[in-house]
Amino acid sequence: MINEVKEAAKHAEGYVVEMRRYFHAHPEVSTKEYETSKRIGEELTKMGLEWRHCGLETGIVCDVKGKFPGKTFMIRADIDALTVTEDTGLPFTSQNHGVMHACGHDCHTAMLLGAAKILKAHESELDGMVKLMFQPAEEIFEGSKDMIASGVLENPRPDAALMIHVAAGMPLPAGT
Repeated sequence: MINEVKEAAKHAEGYVVEMRRYFHAHPEVSTKEYETSKRIGEELTKMGLEWRHCGLETGIVCDVKGKFPGKTFMIRADIDALTVTEDTGLPFTSQNHGVMHACGHDCHTAMLLGAAKILKAHESELDGMVKLMFQPAEEIFEGSKDMIASGVLENPRPDAALMIHVAAGMPLPAGT
């Protein structure tokens, strides 16, 4: 099974890179992630997944329901950017002057969309449910509180959760 997951991830790599570059070029600050949220919703819809707003106007939750009963696992990614001016010269540099994904949230969002794509392709093999949480306003410590108050941890309550993060430059092997 692990080889199948690795193969699915390799197949989704181009999509994840494309999404990361899109979100990197179009960063939005906390509570203003309107276009980010819109694009996430569009991508989930293209995958055939149903989603809903949760909490702040830009928070999104999507449930990938397996064919068989089981536990609920939640994966969370943050989607907001910082008020930092980008000076990288990358071809996908920020188009919003003074705003940049300097903390990796563009990667987090893209990786969770990649996971959604893989999970959707294998939902008939899943036991239980995977709840995908796209959290706004992480940088100002408001998004998670608001999503929790709005019920992200209910109906069903996750049995376990994982957050997605990148750690560039740390002495950890890839995939850790």
